[in-house]
Amino acid sequence: MKGILKEELDRAFHTPRFIIVIVLALAIFIVGVYRSPFAFFSQEMHPVNCLLLNLEYGDFGFLATLMATLPFADSFLDDLNQGFLRQIVQRVPYKRYQWAKILAVALSGGFCLALAVLLIFLVSLMGAADWKSVAYFSGYAHSPTEPAGPFGSIYTLNPVYYLFYILFSTFGFGAVYAVLGLAISSLIHNRYVVLAGPLVLVQILDFLEDRSLHVTDAFNLLNGLLPFESSVFPSADFTVGVQLVQFVVVLAISVSAFLMLTRKQRLTF
Repeated sequence: MKGILKEELDRAFHTPRFIIVIVLALAIFIVGVYRSPFAFFSQEMHPVNCLLLNLEYGDFGFLATLMATLPFADSFLDDLNQGFLRQIVQRVPYKRYQWAKILAVALSGGFCLALAVLLIFLVSLMGAADWKSVAYFSGYAHSPTEPAGPFGSIYTLNPVYYLFYILFSTFGFGAVYAVLGLAISSLIHNRYVVLAGPLVLVQILDFLEDRSLHVTDAFNLLNGLLPFESSVFPSADFTVGVQLVQFVVVLAISVSAFLMLTRKQRLTF
């Protein structure tokens, strides 16, 4: 397992596609600064608050699934189409390859989104930062005193603690939906569908919740990424328990589908 896992991780983290992710993160920051209702260079606020505004107004939620799947989610198709899979099964047990692929895809997707958030946070430090402030500024007409969703009260104690929670959320979201892309690749052998499939699913449920079409906060998968946008005010519908259930359910379905659809009996090497 260690040998094939090391090989998969090396392939996952040594890809020029991370440059695209960095470019997209910087684009999110620029769009967020432009669209934010607060002046970036004159409105003093905590850098974490500036980060949240950038994620919200820079449409991070729209690009997040694409950024998570971009590095390595379509790698199974490369292995299958380029004959690499035939060589793998001759050297290691096939189950090891499957699990190594899942782990590598998950880690690359999670790392990718966490890296993007950290980069946006670091660039946000160029603004009018006030590290002592615990005031929370949002774009809502009746601004809440703390971020919505789980652990909003942590922000008022120390916004940096809340940053760790956001990093956990983005890493978990990236890992889960990268594996979802991997599962799609085992069903539909088209890399564009692999990259866009999770994005379409997440955006459809977000649209339905926005239109109140029988989809609550708990069923909006995008709230797992941006919990502070789960409602205008803190909601009992979306808790950290619901967030974890979202991650576990989607991950379990994705892993099961990948293992089942990539059985050697179904593939011609």
